[in-house]
Amino acid sequence: MRLPHLRIHEFLDPAEADALLHWAIANEAAFQPTLLAYADEKNAVFRKSLSTRDLGPHKPVLKNAMVRQLDRILSGLGMKSFRYKTELELVAHNDGARFDRHTDNGLRKGQRRIDRRVSAVYYFHRAPKAFSGGALRLHALGAGGHEDIAPDHNMLLAFPSFAPHEVCEVHCPSQDFADSRFAVNIWLHFDPES
Repeated sequence: MRLPHLRIHEFLDPAEADALLHWAIANEAAFQPTLLAYADEKNAVFRKSLSTRDLGPHKPVLKNAMVRQLDRILSGLGMKSFRYKTELELVAHNDGARFDRHTDNGLRKGQRRIDRRVSAVYYFHRAPKAFSGGALRLHALGAGGHEDIAPDHNMLLAFPSFAPHEVCEVHCPSQDFADSRFAVNIWLHFDPES
């Protein structure tokens, strides 16, 4: 079964996208290795990238862009409106980076189930693009198959958090941080208290 997903090109104003890129490159020291996460209680999922939860002045810009597009996103995913809280993570994928097959609402080791409902990835990078690969592979439910979605600059890709997906390996010959495949992971969690 093909999973619903939605692409929104030109998600941010071009000036906002450029400002986020310059901010990410200038704050390279804030990024730390993000090597391991858990898709469920038993299976470790390998993740090779650098990330930070600090988005500086760009956090409200991204949250506001999500709010403006939320009805479109939920409609495109066949979901009803719900009370939510937002989680963001800024990630840099450089040469050899990847994130094996996983879901975004699995169990974290030693914790309760994460109640993410919507996963969205906002992509941005330098022009001309200095990396290849890095597609997000959405796996179909049931019989199998998948769809690879290229990480186009200034594009948001949204899908249900239960969807199995992976980040295909990135090839970045320069290995320069500024040439990375940058992304902001945006998760909408169900929030019964809001």
